[in-house]
Amino acid sequence: MTTENAAPVSTWSPLAVPRFRAFWIGMSLSTTAFWMQNIAVTWLMRDWTDGDPVMISLVQTALFLPVMLLSLPAGTIADMFDRRKFLIFSQIWMSLAPLAIAALAVLEIRSPMALLACTVLLAIGNSMKLPSQSALLPSLVDKDHLPFAISLNSMAVNGGRIIGPAFAGALLPIIGAMALFLANSGIYLLYVLILMGFPPVAKKSVGDKPSFVKGLIDLRAWVQATSSYSAILLRGGLYFCVWSTVLAIVPLIAKDAAEFGTLYGLFGFGAIAGASLYGSLSKVAARSTAVTGAILLHALCIGLLSIAGSFAVMAALMAVIGVASFFIMTTFQVSAQLQLPDAIRGRGLALMTTVFMGATALSSPVWGFIAEAQSASSALQIASGFSILCALAFAQRKIEP
Repeated sequence: MTTENAAPVSTWSPLAVPRFRAFWIGMSLSTTAFWMQNIAVTWLMRDWTDGDPVMISLVQTALFLPVMLLSLPAGTIADMFDRRKFLIFSQIWMSLAPLAIAALAVLEIRSPMALLACTVLLAIGNSMKLPSQSALLPSLVDKDHLPFAISLNSMAVNGGRIIGPAFAGALLPIIGAMALFLANSGIYLLYVLILMGFPPVAKKSVGDKPSFVKGLIDLRAWVQATSSYSAILLRGGLYFCVWSTVLAIVPLIAKDAAEFGTLYGLFGFGAIAGASLYGSLSKVAARSTAVTGAILLHALCIGLLSIAGSFAVMAALMAVIGVASFFIMTTFQVSAQLQLPDAIRGRGLALMTTVFMGATALSSPVWGFIAEAQSASSALQIASGFSILCALAFAQRKIEP
């Protein structure tokens, strides 16, 4: 635990703590690289399959289904052993996936199934990374800094989820997919070097270390007793079912790489605006009320995107979607971090990841099949209506204790 005693004065105060600052930079870079790779793989799949909607949507399934299946076991393991070492291992694992895809590109092996297999490899590493990374956070700052550190953690996790696609969209037409994959591998290894500079986290006594099964039983009991956390899982899962259209369907409405890059660039610009406005927006209303309004705005923009008459309108809508996405994801993350006990933090965050990424993985091919059977516009309209109904139906479920 840091000995930094200065009273925090803003969201940025934890960055004055050297270990947290290094951790935050590494985490931000790694998360951004992960989402850059997602967009690069999506574009390759579109190119290699001549725009097959189902195959493009399966990229999201390959990316998030392993996270859904493995995050909770990984979070339980993170609560049992040294979280720093487990995080280092995950980053070494993740560095292999972009190298494999780069090799496919160099050898001109245009195999959609091989591309999906490499994406699964990356997803397995990500499922190990997410819970151990979030659970390591409280050991880097003191209790006074922790709420601000949680906000910055959420900013890195959710900002990278949105800014990464923007960077990839902008860079793909310039440097190409292979250079992006090589850069991603280097970023994961840079995070490893940062983490290796940290001292080992103090080990728990044997009496504090739960067995794997007991760890899951304890988590289940806590979730059942905590209605606000259950509301986060329910409302967040439904939101991510619709958020998956941003990655599964929007690529289908871009005419070429330039439009593709511009759309995701403005999506990322909206996320940056959302990050700068989050402090002010979060004070407008209670978190539960604010997240309902943001979900409704997101759903409206998804629906309007399906009938946009010009590329300029599409671009503007993607920017607003970026703002709403950042606010929603950050609000769920902050709400969860503030109520999870440290003893089950890794498992609790892993469960949230399991639900959110599982919703993305399982819904993405549904939108793909709808787009193939009808059209991309129809898929967006159905998603928009579904999101509005869910937001209104569960508006009374509070996500704060």
